[in-house]
Amino acid sequence: MLSGCFGRVQPVYNAEANPIPVKLQETSVENIGNIIQTSAINRGWTVSDVSPGKMKATLHSRTHVAVIEITYSKTDYSINYVSSVDLLYDGANIHRNYNKWIRTLQNDINKNLNVAALKV
Repeated sequence: MLSGCFGRVQPVYNAEANPIPVKLQETSVENIGNIIQTSAINRGWTVSDVSPGKMKATLHSRTHVAVIEITYSKTDYSINYVSSVDLLYDGANIHRNYNKWIRTLQNDINKNLNVAALKV
């Protein structure tokens, strides 16, 4: 019964300490947060501020729910797992779709930060 799940689960991917482009570090931390928030919203995440430099994002996909915390500063940002529903999370591993969602979000944030840095 469980053998069908092994290919679907992977270690949870957390996107730790992604650098903010140097040119963008000259702007405000609020600007960096706005770029990150817009990137997440454009990917279908619902985003809410938790405190300065920290936001919570939730993604609903059919019966699945993923909740992450995004922390950011002038120098870097991180995306970390908080909780999930119906993603086979066992304390260390999770459905591979979660990791795809996080990598896609990370790629979008990096792209949008780089574009914004070119405009500074």
